[in-house]
Amino acid sequence: MKGYDFKAARRRIEELKLIYRQMKRWYEDDDTWSWWIMAQIEEIEREIEEAHQAQQGRMAVGQDGHPVNAFGNVLTPIVPAWSRGSKEDLQHA
Repeated sequence: MKGYDFKAARRRIEELKLIYRQMKRWYEDDDTWSWWIMAQIEEIEREIEEAHQAQQGRMAVGQDGHPVNAFGNVLTPIVPAWSRGSKEDLQHA
């Protein structure tokens, strides 16, 4: 059984925070873009919490006695490039 990848989940949260900070530099936060990023961060944090609870002995088991893997990989959505500058400008910002 493959466990939940906490490291990848935390890395994705950091990536989303970086995207949020970059977007905030270029665009006014009028909730047209920030709500999606914040929802993704909250969802991943919820998955992490559920995975921690499952590891504390509250894991569901199948009829054969083996734990049921209720958590898949963290989804990585494709975020369009909404920047006014070039890719190089954003990387060095």
